[in-house]
Amino acid sequence: MFSRLHHPHAAGGNGGWSVGTSGLTAAGQSELLRHLGRQLQTSYQGVLKEPAPDRIKQLLERLERDRGQDEHF
Repeated sequence: MFSRLHHPHAAGGNGGWSVGTSGLTAAGQSELLRHLGRQLQTSYQGVLKEPAPDRIKQLLERLERDRGQDEHF
């Protein structure tokens, strides 16, 4: 079912990813997207559990402070 996935470095690649879904039904496209979503979740699950770097935490705190000040006006 997923044989239409194409890697850019495969023979004859055009330099970018493509997913040929034009031959799939709406249900097939939906299943393909669910499958890709599950694969991405599995791949990035460890990254999501890592703590945010200090610089990102500081920026988020600043945004929260700024948002709090905007709500007083």
